[in-house]
Order: sequence, then C-alpha cells, then structure tokens
Amino acid sequence: MPKILIASDLHLSASEKSYSFSVFEEILENAKNYDALFLLGDTFNTFEDAEKLKEEFSKKSEIYNKNIYLLKGNHEYLKSGGINLSKLKFADNIKIIENADFINMENLDIVAIAYNENYNIDNDFIKKIENLKEKNRIFFGHGIVEGTLWAIEENEESAFIPIEIIKKVNPNLAVIGHIHKQMEINIENINIIYSGSARVWRKSKSETGIRKCLALNIDNNSITKNYIDLKSAGEYRIYDLNVADMESKIEIISKNWSDKDIIDINVYGIIEDEIQLEIKKKEIINKYFEFVQEINIKNSNLFFLENALNENIIKEFLFVADNLEFKSDSEEDLEIIELAKRIGIEKISLALQNKK
Repeated sequence: MPKILIASDLHLSASEKSYSFSVFEEILENAKNYDALFLLGDTFNTFEDAEKLKEEFSKKSEIYNKNIYLLKGNHEYLKSGGINLSKLKFADNIKIIENADFINMENLDIVAIAYNENYNIDNDFIKKIENLKEKNRIFFGHGIVEGTLWAIEENEESAFIPIEIIKKVNPNLAVIGHIHKQMEINIENINIIYSGSARVWRKSKSETGIRKCLALNIDNNSITKNYIDLKSAGEYRIYDLNVADMESKIEIISKNWSDKDIIDINVYGIIEDEIQLEIKKKEIINKYFEFVQEINIKNSNLFFLENALNENIIKEFLFVADNLEFKSDSEEDLEIIELAKRIGIEKISLALQNKK
C-alpha cells in the first residue's frame, strides 16, 4: 500500500534561496513518512535557478533516500535557451520527467505528463494506457485543465491540458500543479485537485491562506487524501484598514502573524495631514518588520480633507459603524461593516468636497 507526498510550485530561486529552501526542507522532512515525493512542476523559478541551485538541491534530496519525481513545469523552460532540464546533473534519486512517464508502485499506476505548449496523444501513449493493469490510477500534470473557469485570476500564461488526455487515462483522481490556489473541482466526472503553491511566490489572492502539500494513501480499493500544512512557508495576508483606527486594528491582527508571513496593508479613509500619515506608516513598519518576513503599507482610496474629523456627519457615521463592529463576533459581518465604512467615508468626503 504505497503512500506518496505531493508538492508543487516551490519556485526555488537564488534571490529567495533561504526562504524557498526552508520550505523544501520541511517538505522533505514530511516525505520521510512516504514512499515517494512528487514535485509537480515549477520546482525552480527559472532554468538559470536550476543551474545555480542544483548541487544544494541534490545534497538535500539525497538525504531523503527515496525517489523524488520532478515534473517539468513552464518555469523550468524560462531562460533555458532550449536546454532540457534532464541535461543537468542531479542526485541519482531525482527522476526528471520532461515529457510523459508511466510509473508503477505496487497496486498503483501513475501517468505523469510534464508541461507542454502543445499536448498530443500519439499511438504509443494510447498503447501504454491500454497496458495499465492497476485499478488505482493517478494522473499528474502541470498546467490548466481545460474547463477550469476560474484560472484566469492566476494571470499566468499556460497551455491548457486537454480533458480528453486525462479521460483516456481514466484516473481515480488527477493532481495538477501550476495554479497557485489550492482547490478541488470536478470536470466531466473527474476529480481534479490543484495542489497549490508550496510557498508564497507572488502577492496575489490565490496565495493567501496556509500553504500545503498533499498526501495520498493508496490501498486495494481506494485512494485517501489529506493535506499537510507547511509552517515554514508562512502566509500572504492582505488587509484593508481605515486610517482612523489602523494602529489599533494592526495591534489585534498582528497577534496571528508569524515570522514567515508577508503582510500587505491597504489604508483608506480621510486624512488631514499627508506628512503625518507617512510618519505613522514608517513607525508601524519599524515596529513590526522584525516579526514578519515582509510588511508593506500602501495608500488606497485616501481622501485629503482639511478638518475632516471635525465634521459632525463623519463623527456620527464612524460612531454608528464602530458600535456595530463592537457588537459583532461574526467574521463575515465584520468584513461587511469594514466595507460599509470604506464606502461610506468615500461618499461623505466627496459630498463635503462638492459642498465646499
């Protein structure tokens, strides 16, 4: 009964070497309890990164003592000059998959297809599928499965994996790298899992939340799955905060931060002194930057209005909103109240400006 661990989109890079390798080390530590590790593409941020980091990557991988299957992703093509990843010297237990590969593990057949700009099914591929004998089958790939409607939010160019290729394999499930948002969907009765990025690579909503790797346990009749949190990856956290109370709000939310987190704070509302705001932002960054990987505070929909907080209508509005916020324990309600405060302040400030 094989057990396999899966991670994707690690984007190991020379520029973020310490952080990205710390996540890889945690993945390897978890993999000790499994029979094989599969890395589903974009293990390296570019081919140049693979060249620079291959020796350290190999040394860490050799300690694992079991096979690591490295599926080629679109980022391994970047800056490659047409050179194949398999031309680089890696540790013996690292198995590079650049096209299609068929792997058998006890009562499990695995079909793994690397990223390709044009996916084709030839007769040889079909024959190999026809020769598969195990009831348990898994499809591994890197890209966007045809029919995945929400993939546009990734803002990442990619060839679509034709659903017909996966259907030919007839897998129990398909696990796909490339999309950084971890999600499970069903396309034409096939259970498709996007395993998500193993670490925070870019600042986008698709990379908020806990980064994970996927564990699969295979027995005679079924495949069970569970997700393992990657603590060393940290989280990308985005907040929209009113300038009027951002300090107190940050004091509260910062209690959940870790030293691996990347924090982006968008400040909105009414200000009377832009210089004082910049001073306050620097004070906050200086206070918290030692406790997180990165913290940024950006201006978003700020309105400059002299003596704004002396306006009775703004005082009354904020008083009502703050009371509602104080009385609510629902996270969903708090988000709605925060949004209402934001929109309300914008509308009131515009009305006051027009009035003057």
